[in-house]
Amino acid sequence: MFGQAGDSLDLSLPVFQDLSGGAPVPIEGTELPLWAMEIDTEKATSDFRASSKAGKGKGGIGFLKGTPLEALGGSLGDLKLGELLETAPPGLDEAVAIAKVVEFVKGEKYERFTRIVLDTAPTGHTLRLLKTPEVIEASLGKLIQLRQSLSKANTAVRGLFGASEEQDEAVEKLQRLQDSVRGVRDLFHNADVMELVIATIPTMLGMNESARLAAQLQHEGVPCKRIIVNQVIGEGMGDAFLRLRLKDQQKAMDMITGDPQLKGLQLVRAPLIDLEVRGIPALQYFGGVVWQDTIQNFAQGQERKYVMLGGKGGVGKTSMSASLAVRLAGEGHSTLVVSTDPAHSLSDSLNEDVRWGRPKRLSTTDLPIWGMEIRPEAARELLDNLPPGADEAIAIAKIVEFAKSPEYSHFTRIIIDTAPTGHTLRLLTLPDFFNSSIGKVIQLQQRLSQIGGKVKDFFSGGRKKEADNDRMNNLQETMAEMRTLFRNPATTQFVVVTIPTVMAASESTRLAASLRKEGVPVRLLVVNQIIQESATQAFLAQRRKDQQKAMQQLKDVPIFRDLQVMEAPLFDLEIRGVPALRYFGDQVWR
Repeated sequence: MFGQAGDSLDLSLPVFQDLSGGAPVPIEGTELPLWAMEIDTEKATSDFRASSKAGKGKGGIGFLKGTPLEALGGSLGDLKLGELLETAPPGLDEAVAIAKVVEFVKGEKYERFTRIVLDTAPTGHTLRLLKTPEVIEASLGKLIQLRQSLSKANTAVRGLFGASEEQDEAVEKLQRLQDSVRGVRDLFHNADVMELVIATIPTMLGMNESARLAAQLQHEGVPCKRIIVNQVIGEGMGDAFLRLRLKDQQKAMDMITGDPQLKGLQLVRAPLIDLEVRGIPALQYFGGVVWQDTIQNFAQGQERKYVMLGGKGGVGKTSMSASLAVRLAGEGHSTLVVSTDPAHSLSDSLNEDVRWGRPKRLSTTDLPIWGMEIRPEAARELLDNLPPGADEAIAIAKIVEFAKSPEYSHFTRIIIDTAPTGHTLRLLTLPDFFNSSIGKVIQLQQRLSQIGGKVKDFFSGGRKKEADNDRMNNLQETMAEMRTLFRNPATTQFVVVTIPTVMAASESTRLAASLRKEGVPVRLLVVNQIIQESATQAFLAQRRKDQQKAMQQLKDVPIFRDLQVMEAPLFDLEIRGVPALRYFGDQVWR
């Protein structure tokens, strides 16, 4: 099995075993024929930059020598086009994951594996992963066409790209890669050897998101036969179960309070309550409990402020974001709550449809509160042919765009519900990539405007695209504003949301460290779903009653009717290590 680095695969297996090397590692402490690995996107980024630096010296003015464009060498050379690869491009993690799948499909050294289990990212990013082969194949097709065009181009154009006279070998390599990517695409749709299992929890938010995922998988032709409902509270669970949960929870809380990366953060404890938090009344109650002692951190002053909430998937970021927005609206602030997660749950949390791509005032309350989910197609308004993985950055760009509009100048608080950890970090670093790459493209176009005739036509197709240039300029300016916004402690702060488990706490440590490294202000840590000492069997009974409403969805929603439903119980201890995983697996997969 394998997952992406920054996930919790290494924490769910034996402690101290490093799985981040990008190759299968036999699991220690068991005789089972079990290997695991994490796809290390940070290493891939480092390799990306290293390969870029290794290529320096071949670019710049050197590749123009001996061509009719040598006189332009100085003006093009100072653009330092190689720096385009200094910052990893959007979608690198999906591309690396696809590359690993290609390895497993094609590589002889992996033939011994008869079962491969992929622990994917949350819903929206999983769908993007499944679509990535098509995007890559289309991009490779364009590269092949370009290479074939270069073979027919004159010396000046080939020199500008550093291309040799012979392009056949390069075209052949690209075509082989394209065939491999097609193989992965076909694999994702082959019901004989592959299936996607949906994992959810017994809440209305979880079920609604799973229904959207199942419908999209059906639309995309991806095999899906099963849905697992995890953390189901059973009839026999009582006070003894709660005592063990409390004991296990304390280990995680000790880890959180003792961690040097988290010590400087103000700690907020949010209780696990006996009903799912959905709709304005529930959010008002929950917000009053959670934010009561810290609301002045966010409410002081009438100037505009931004709050970003992020953390591991499934810790309740959307409920926290929505409850904070409702609480601030109750303090008199004109508040906008926005979801940048591709798998939006904000409408479900607010119990009102805000999938408009523009701020919508909530009709179920008199509070000055607006909601908005960024529609993926809205990204096309800013720039065509976006690379995979750019949706989070474009979502924030849309927020900046709305914030600058006089129509929305009344917002004094903007709450941003971000995607899970790894994708949030990419969101924070993408402005650097976009600002650099778009800037280079604009400068290159300006320099090439000095070139006439066939060379200029080769790049522009003989048509001047003023509208595209304007949009790129606007996007570059927006990205620069985003970068400044993220790092301004006077206007922005990041709230880390976690739950009291060792795996979630460890991921929160990574997130806090990465945020500080990026210069993002982070001051608050919210530990959600804390079981109270006073909880009794009656609390579990009420939780069980509430979860039955969500479980009823499995019977009522047509998309679920063809799926095998598997229930996984909520255990009194966190599932970590091979013995616990083996016991858990026996209960779930039997």
